[in-house]
Amino acid sequence: MTVLARAEHNPADDVYQAAVAAAHQKLVDAVVDTRHVRSPVSESWRRCLKLHDSPERVIAPSTISTTLLAEHRKTHPITAVLPMLETLLAPAHDVGLITAISNTDGHLLWVDGAHQMRAQAETIGFIPGSDWSEESMGTSAPGAALSTGTPAQVAGAEHFSHHVHEFYCSAVPLRHPSGRVLGMLDLTGSATAVTPLALAMLSNTAQVIEQYWSTHTFPHAHYQPPVATPNTVLIEVATGHTARLGTLRLSNRHAEILTLLDWHRSGLSATQLAHQLFGDVTPDELTARLTTVRAEMSRLRKLLSHSGLPITVESQPYRLQSSITTDASAAMRALHRGDLTTALQVAPADLLPGSDAPGVVELRNHFAATLREAILADATADQLWSYLGRHQAANDVESWMLALKILPANSPRRAIVTATLQRLTS
Repeated sequence: MTVLARAEHNPADDVYQAAVAAAHQKLVDAVVDTRHVRSPVSESWRRCLKLHDSPERVIAPSTISTTLLAEHRKTHPITAVLPMLETLLAPAHDVGLITAISNTDGHLLWVDGAHQMRAQAETIGFIPGSDWSEESMGTSAPGAALSTGTPAQVAGAEHFSHHVHEFYCSAVPLRHPSGRVLGMLDLTGSATAVTPLALAMLSNTAQVIEQYWSTHTFPHAHYQPPVATPNTVLIEVATGHTARLGTLRLSNRHAEILTLLDWHRSGLSATQLAHQLFGDVTPDELTARLTTVRAEMSRLRKLLSHSGLPITVESQPYRLQSSITTDASAAMRALHRGDLTTALQVAPADLLPGSDAPGVVELRNHFAATLREAILADATADQLWSYLGRHQAANDVESWMLALKILPANSPRRAIVTATLQRLTS
């Protein structure tokens, strides 16, 4: 039996786990070895390498405040079915597992179950209010389920972060009657959490909940997690205008630094930040670049201290508080939960179009490609029309052809589409 065949039968298999552990070591060099790793895991690893420099840097999840956690719990539709969930998942608690429920952004709203396993999970930050999306903690069952909208199992060394390799988890998305993902349901603990029975329990529980929702007046039918709340500071870097932090205008360099720190939530060292801003440099050049980085960080901290906003940049490594986010990151989270309208509204333009910092260019291209794929796959006519007004779509023949296909026959926009296609294909 091949290693992958063993994994399909049991992802906690010792031989398979040894092969995955060996493959995981290569992630430090940004190499994804797919020969001995299940494809859903290797695909998640690829996504995570675009979000994190290295698995070694992913140590603990970001968290939201207790006030914001309470607000999410109060307003989230899952609140109406909590008693049902507790009953359906009680057998998992009896065998030593814990259960978790998250919102669409990956924030765990409730964690319940076996006391001993909960205590162990707390050591890796698996607690209410923590963010277990791929953007925060890399590959895990909750993060993969939210990113793909499909059930996921992640076993031991398959986790992106080294600190999670002792845990096993299965997760399934929970969907609104319209099909929109509203959150995630998870089982975490020992290898029992990745058995077919565990995944079947989650899937059956989700089906019961979704069936209940479809036959009752749905609470908070138009619920959408807020992109920015009174507790969140939004950094505008994808509006097409000068980057702003509230009413504060940001220099291009400060906007680049804040964007990079927001995307790499576990933090960046001075050297890593220098490479993100200036690319590959010689050892002699690096010394000068590090001096520049530290000087810019000093200026940025001084600027923030006089901004009137509750913002600080932590050190060793440089990192932002969890209550700060860029509009680009908020839009990416909206894309991950299938909310194209919010993504287009929150980030109406390219990410820092005037920046040539390598790290920013990579993020800009990643967001643009993700948005385009989502548009081509799922956009309504209005969403597509909004997208076609963006700079990146100006010469995109495939997107304009899609508009010709989905616009109503009597739409006055068809004349614009036809003229644009004639220009692009002549």
